[in-house]
Amino acid sequence: MKTKVTEKGKWERELEVEVPAERIEAAVAKAVKDYQRRLEIPGFRKGKVPLTLVERRYGEAIRQSVVSELLPALMGEAAQAENLVPAAPPRITKLDYQPGQPLSFAANLDIWPEVQLESYEQLKATRLVHTVSDEEIDRQLHELQGRHATEETADLPLSKGDVLIADLQRLDEAGLPIVGERYEERYFIIGNENAPSPQFEEALLGIKAGEERQVFFSYRDDLPDKELAGKQERFGVQARQVRQRTLPALDDEFAKTVGESFQTLAELRQHLSQQLERQWEYLARQRLRSDLVSDLIRKNSFDLPAGLIDNYLDSVHRREQGHHDHDHDHDHDHDHDHEHDHDHEHDHEHSEEERTFAVRRLKTFLLIEALRKQTKIEVDDEEFEAFLQQRAAEHNLDPEALKRSPRLDDLRQESLEDKIFAFLAEQAELEEQAV
Repeated sequence: MKTKVTEKGKWERELEVEVPAERIEAAVAKAVKDYQRRLEIPGFRKGKVPLTLVERRYGEAIRQSVVSELLPALMGEAAQAENLVPAAPPRITKLDYQPGQPLSFAANLDIWPEVQLESYEQLKATRLVHTVSDEEIDRQLHELQGRHATEETADLPLSKGDVLIADLQRLDEAGLPIVGERYEERYFIIGNENAPSPQFEEALLGIKAGEERQVFFSYRDDLPDKELAGKQERFGVQARQVRQRTLPALDDEFAKTVGESFQTLAELRQHLSQQLERQWEYLARQRLRSDLVSDLIRKNSFDLPAGLIDNYLDSVHRREQGHHDHDHDHDHDHDHDHEHDHDHEHDHEHSEEERTFAVRRLKTFLLIEALRKQTKIEVDDEEFEAFLQQRAAEHNLDPEALKRSPRLDDLRQESLEDKIFAFLAEQAELEEQAV
């Protein structure tokens, strides 16, 4: 195989390839024989059609198929011979093939950028500092208390703290039912501080089972869903049941019902405090890493090939579609697929927000990888063992079970990233911020 590389841009290369005729003809001969074994033509037994007849009738189609199937492998072989790592599927620009002649083709491809870090010291970042308060623990306890509440149907007007089971019918502006907008046996805990529409609940206070009311449902302005925030709708509400809730006493017996490992309320409070501390530590770690990455990108400016960005976004889109179609979750931090597929149309148009996200993820990967190589940071077996022990303790798992996990390689990568970010943080200019 003959190859030639021409630099077309900073990260774009043209790869010209010539494959000896003998290699192509050998693949074609094998394909013709395979086709002969499967072919059925009147007057001949299966597999006994003469090769000359197969070649005369189907030779051209078989040759086209062979070339099409060989191209990705040939492309990969040629790229490897020239030490090129494609960042996206190469784009075939020229293809020339005649039976008995060498196959020649050319392709344009974007290669993975080679990044040299100019600066990774004194990055500016914020370290969040939080002290878990008794009020936070109390809120967690009250949430647990609510989950363990008992309910009893009561022939009484609806009050705060009660449960309402009701049928809802959405109404138009004239108060007429909207077809297809009826919702039966909906469950409401009245007086919940996170209720999407406190006005709706206020309007239902005093209602009894069997009674109907028309009320407005005004969504709170601070809802995360901006399309619903502040929106007002009208409903006809028919009460089915009013249930009185009884909350368990917050004592040692309650703690035992929450989990076998708790013997006292104090132990449960301590557990909740540790949970909250871990949550805040996680938030602080994510904020710190985000700041470090942002400043690392700012201090080390470089462009990415457009094909790399498109390929990354297409792979994310395909993975999300796969999750949706097959209803299973299999996520990776980075998707860097080096397979040499045929040239393809992009799955869909990507928004500017998506492209910004992709650029940040890809630059983060390239910069962290460059930092690892330049500083020669590695995780030895002893350090990885300590990482696994800590992870097991945090999630109440058996360390030996973690070692048998199919995610062991991912965990080793996480431990490496932890060490790299710890290295960056040690040399960074950190500002503590109490939250």
